[in-house]
Amino acid sequence: MASAQDRAQALMKFEGVQARYQAAYAPGAVSRDARQLLEPPDQAIADKALQALDAAAARSFDVAASVAAIQQEVAAAGKGGAAPAPQVQAAVARFSKLRADYAAMDDAGKLEFFNRERAKPADPARTELLERMAVADVREVDFSSQLLLSSVVKQLARGNAGQFTSLPDRTLDMAVDTLWSRGITSPRPRNLLIVAREFEKQVTQALLAALPDADVAALLAWRNDAQAAAEREALVGTYRAEVKASGAVAIRTLVRGWPRS
Repeated sequence: MASAQDRAQALMKFEGVQARYQAAYAPGAVSRDARQLLEPPDQAIADKALQALDAAAARSFDVAASVAAIQQEVAAAGKGGAAPAPQVQAAVARFSKLRADYAAMDDAGKLEFFNRERAKPADPARTELLERMAVADVREVDFSSQLLLSSVVKQLARGNAGQFTSLPDRTLDMAVDTLWSRGITSPRPRNLLIVAREFEKQVTQALLAALPDADVAALLAWRNDAQAAAEREALVGTYRAEVKASGAVAIRTLVRGWPRS
């Protein structure tokens, strides 16, 4: 099991799960992202609802617990696989540093890096490695959660709380589950989701372009081994389950704490 844990830790670091979950669900992040998805007229009246969402989310999302749960499932899926080789561990560390350095740049620095690295010729190995990664799928989970939470905030801000506050907890939970199962179908949000997924892939492609060829080869071999597909599925599935469950608690907390008119 030690090898599986080593694999899980390396994959979590390679995919940037800890930093991603922290950025999306730490205190203040949920309401910030929900505000960004609101149209300007709703932004102008949503302060009270966003403050309430911030408080509800702070009590509902537990970054450390969720990241630990994701890693546990990834380790279970990777049981029986070989521990990452030293060259893989070194490549993961370099890629993680690249991602952190990029995140720390200002907008001008990010644009310069992106344009420089994306100008390099397309490389089949890097393209295949990107296809093996979970970044776009996990970004879709985050966007779906942000959209759902912003929709609830919008209805509360517009004075339409009754459609939620009148529902029993079980019915409210079932409604949230149905929305997750249905996915994003409206044209504008669907287009925004496509853009979000594509941007995530483009940035990751630029980061991969900055890696040495030897690192890319080592990472690609690792992500093509026998356990890799199951580990990726476990990562995305558990990430989605954690976000969905915590978001449902946040919505229930938000709605139950909203003053009845």
